[in-house]
Amino acid sequence: MISIKAPEKYVSEINILEHSGKYIEKIGKYALIIGGKTALKSAGEKLTKSLSDKNVKYKLEEFIGYCTYENIDKYVIEAKKIGVDVVIGIGGGRALDLVKAVGERSNLPVVTVPTIAATCAAWSALSVIYDDEGRHTDYFLLENSPKLILADTRIIYEAPKRYLNAGIGDTLVKWYEAAPHKTALKDISIRIGLQTSELALDILKNYINRIEKSEYIALDEKFQEVVDAIIVLAGLVGSVKGGNHAAAIGHTLHDSLTHVLDTKGTLHGEKVIFGLIVQFILEGKSDKEVEKLVYILNLLNLPVSLEQLGIKENINNKISNITNEINFTIDEVNDLTFSVDKNLIEKAIVKADEIGRKRLAV
Repeated sequence: MISIKAPEKYVSEINILEHSGKYIEKIGKYALIIGGKTALKSAGEKLTKSLSDKNVKYKLEEFIGYCTYENIDKYVIEAKKIGVDVVIGIGGGRALDLVKAVGERSNLPVVTVPTIAATCAAWSALSVIYDDEGRHTDYFLLENSPKLILADTRIIYEAPKRYLNAGIGDTLVKWYEAAPHKTALKDISIRIGLQTSELALDILKNYINRIEKSEYIALDEKFQEVVDAIIVLAGLVGSVKGGNHAAAIGHTLHDSLTHVLDTKGTLHGEKVIFGLIVQFILEGKSDKEVEKLVYILNLLNLPVSLEQLGIKENINNKISNITNEINFTIDEVNDLTFSVDKNLIEKAIVKADEIGRKRLAV
């Protein structure tokens, strides 16, 4: 069995929001727009002006907090109360995941407007659910991806580079998580994911090479490719599902790290990429390979130590707490080409932190 979920339309252009009304008017005439304060400030005016030009009514809602089931229900009630026929999300992963879930539960089409390229949330048919403290609690699998994605690359380019770097980290992990599976050559969904994530990997390696050479990063086609790799290619990897669920070390470690509240100030991709260092160690990769990865992450100012993730006290206890939150099924473990259990993961986290700290001290 194989299933593929993807948006009906993806438009990625400089200043696309100035023309957003012509796309959205075909979807609905009254929009509930949900976004964070910063996102609404950077993109809201362009979007709403274009909507008004096309006689699309709207109501703005500033979103604060996490994508929780309680917040989803709150906006579902609001959408039904005011009678909108389309829901628009502006911002990063939290706001976009929330809006996708609201659309799903309200049976309304969804438009996502990413203002940062920190994840593939604008694309995916998935909402990551947290509690009010930011601890991961669930994955809400959606029936559909958003109907429309409008990615204004100027806004994404002008956002703090930390978000783009986190998106690069999240996307780099995709290939490495998909590769070490025994069923990779038999399961076409994994093979599609590998080929797609390999293309993303090539694009991002070229970008990293430019960073290493201290090249100026302009708002050009090469930057556009990076954005598309993070949103489209990484999104496609997650859009293709086979019959079996495959273990994903980096993303599983991310979910567990959210339960250590010291990491609250770090981004999704920053946690995930530290998980890739852990995976390299679990795979038995050479010190040279691990150190090369750490070097690349340093170039992107991505975390390579627990301290950089915010964990500075009671480290051993917190590492134990992290590993205790990780639960792979027997089938997931047996499909990996390397051994994984709580003890091995704990040792790998300790070693990853040690290697990272040594690199930072140089």
